Amino acid sequence: MEAFTAEELAEIVRELGLPAEVEVDDDHSTRINISTDDIEWSVILGDNGPFYRSVALSTFKFIEDEPLMYANRWNFEHIPPAIVLDDPATKAPMVDEDGKYLVGLLWRIYFWNSISVEYLSNSIASFHEDVLEFHEIEELTDDDEEEAEEAQRGEHDPIDRLLQIQLELRLRSPQSSRELARSLKTTKYEINNILYHQPELFEKEGTSPPMWSNKGEIQ
Repeated sequence: MEAFTAEELAEIVRELGLPAEVEVDDDHSTRINISTDDIEWSVILGDNGPFYRSVALSTFKFIEDEPLMYANRWNFEHIPPAIVLDDPATKAPMVDEDGKYLVGLLWRIYFWNSISVEYLSNSIASFHEDVLEFHEIEELTDDDEEEAEEAQRGEHDPIDRLLQIQLELRLRSPQSSRELARSLKTTKYEINNILYHQPELFEKEGTSPPMWSNKGEIQ
């Protein structure tokens, strides 16, 4: 089973262009905090250090919606699951003084079978983009939805997904992975897996959300 130090994991986050600060609590539990102008989330290190064998990626917010229905809708379309936090005293969903419910994202990753740095990097990048959507940093407008529904594809033989992304970015760039996924009628997880694993072909700017362009001419 693979293991990483807190600083090694923080460096993976920083390589994505995100700020990462290692924090050790009084009880010696360790987390990596990611805080931008828009959102905050954490990488919670899962066992006794200095060599960690699992992490939990997490973020939280309060909502007005019925929390279980909200979580079910989210979980139908996303990989990191939404959870509803209970009040230990009442065993009911936790509510703040304004009557809003506490919900979160919690994605556990275990370092089985010599997990690679590339896999962790892609997973963390995908989670960051889910956090942006969770906190409604990048919202679909009605016009965006109508445009996506009306988009028509010409009849042609299927082409490689990587080439599809390159051609889409030639037509309009920069774009977020969510915009690319909408245009190409796929998931942002598939798009991110290609973008983050092809640094020689694509370049990224910003973090909220990351915006992508082709690097050089299409080969």
